Amino acid sequence: MTRRKMLCRASGCSEEPYLGGLCRKHHEEKTVRTQRRDVAIHTLHTAMIEGRLPNDRTLREELLRLREWWDRACIAVQTNRGSELMPLDEAEYALEWCISLAQEIVDAERALRDGMTVGYSLAATREWVWDRFKNLEAGLRSNGLPRNTASR
Repeated sequence: MTRRKMLCRASGCSEEPYLGGLCRKHHEEKTVRTQRRDVAIHTLHTAMIEGRLPNDRTLREELLRLREWWDRACIAVQTNRGSELMPLDEAEYALEWCISLAQEIVDAERALRDGMTVGYSLAATREWVWDRFKNLEAGLRSNGLPRNTASR
């Protein structure tokens, strides 16, 4: 009986594993994604991108506003208690929304600092995230459906 050859864990990849069950290419892609996420989380905690506030006023104001939602979600998750603006059943998701938008803000600020244009993904992520928070502010679920107030 022959032993089956080990393959990369990434879907559809037939390369041999390099590290952590992934081939070199997929491992490097995962490392980039992890670093991007870590920078976004650091930015949410400090409001700093590479040691300073965003130069672009719109991005700076948006980041500061996003940090308020980040703080609400962190408090809800850490204390296991929601609030009217940040229900506990939405808090874990809200953390991910904040990270997604922070990643785009960091990318946009870096692009602007390098004299490049901002990509479309910032606008799309911005709309998606702020719609969810707008729904929470209105007392709805993040997807816009009514919140069952009897269960609170």
